[in-house]
Amino acid sequence: MRLAGAILGGQFLTGLVFAAVFGALDGTRSGMAAFFGAIVAILPGLWMALWMLPRRAEVRASAMARAFYFGELGKLGLTVGLFFAAALLFGQQFLPLLVTYVACLVCYWLGLILTR
Repeated sequence: MRLAGAILGGQFLTGLVFAAVFGALDGTRSGMAAFFGAIVAILPGLWMALWMLPRRAEVRASAMARAFYFGELGKLGLTVGLFFAAALLFGQQFLPLLVTYVACLVCYWLGLILTR
């Protein structure tokens, strides 16, 4: 749970920094789009963490595999839905949104590298 919290916190902080930078460089709307890019990265990760972490005590491999597949399916659906909403809300500012989303995904790798 500690690693998941650190990664989600890092993603939130990354989203705030990128939103501030894009907001200062290109205006408020770009800053909002960048922050929404962080939300697109954070919410599916939070969904997966809340779906999987309580099930760690289960010992059966089949139950864990089923939980993983359903969690991943929900994460994928949530990501697609949020990107669809992002295209509707921030179609003109999609580059800041996408750059921030990718930067937030890098937090997964940084979290794994820094904690192992």
